[in-house]
Amino acid sequence: MTDLQVGMESMDAETDPADRPALGGRAPGHLGLGAAGELLFASRIALFGYQVYRPLADDRGVDLVVDVGDGQHAMVQVKSVHPGSYVFMRKSTFALKPWITVGLVVFDPDHEVWPGLFLIPATSWLTPVSPLADHDYEGKKSQPEYGLSIRRNWKHELAHWSATQTHIEAVLGAAHRR
Repeated sequence: MTDLQVGMESMDAETDPADRPALGGRAPGHLGLGAAGELLFASRIALFGYQVYRPLADDRGVDLVVDVGDGQHAMVQVKSVHPGSYVFMRKSTFALKPWITVGLVVFDPDHEVWPGLFLIPATSWLTPVSPLADHDYEGKKSQPEYGLSIRRNWKHELAHWSATQTHIEAVLGAAHRR
């Protein structure tokens, strides 16, 4: 038996099974769902030939940075949800610029069906129409935000922004149009 095997056997003997992480059989939590959505969206964009980077910290509302060529980049805030959810971006960190986008991942509640992926340019909130929302909350505790409601008919309402290759290329191509 190698030293590694002895060490692993020793760790197994000392670890209470209740302290071990559960493997499979349960839905991911909020952070797990978000991480999965970011990886799915990054993969989708990378499959079309773009270089995709992940920032070291997510303190500015940017989950993915996409190289769109000529030294230009697009920023993607990924939101991972189930149907019946509402997501928002604080106005203080979400500028309505052509190089800012929301990558929306809508997961099936049972995670049996492949999630829907949508790429929504931030400029869509300049004149928001349902399911997009613009809330200032004047005189309230909540900070101003741009929102998005994922309702029962979400597939129909979001179809315009479906993350097809053509749509992704159009949105990223408009990021720094000269």
